[in-house]
Amino acid sequence: MRVLPLSLLGLLVMAPTVLAADCQPDAESATRVLNALRAQAQRCGERTWPAAPALRWHATLSEAALRHAQELAAFDRLTHASTNGATLRARLREAGYAMRVSGENLAGGPETLDEALAQWLGSAAHCENLMAADFEEFGLACVSGPGKLQRYWVLQLAAPARSSPGR
Repeated sequence: MRVLPLSLLGLLVMAPTVLAADCQPDAESATRVLNALRAQAQRCGERTWPAAPALRWHATLSEAALRHAQELAAFDRLTHASTNGATLRARLREAGYAMRVSGENLAGGPETLDEALAQWLGSAAHCENLMAADFEEFGLACVSGPGKLQRYWVLQLAAPARSSPGR
């Protein structure tokens, strides 16, 4: 059984009801779509980024993305800082993921992963995250909520601090 940190338990008790992650694509589909995008050079603002290596789906990153998406939906906002002020790096450390490098893309409103990706590709900084060759793993979450944005997407990209056997 997984125990939630106290900060999250309080959040879930105080937060409005959040609907299930009905907009969440399965890990295999998300991996296929992200890697197809990364397999082609992309223009991100003024810079063209070359094709990037394939990403691997990572359960811990997906769980951390889901927790952040639930918080975003509960409070109807898009921000990289948690309500307690935790940054992405702090949230990943708390989740047990030791990273060398990390990045995060957020979107509010898109109904599908394709729509979220189109939104991110239209933003130089988000596009650069999608194409950064340093990232090796990802986690993705989409949560529907009662707020004005209705769907909250979180994509967390990272590379582990050190390789472990089996990677």
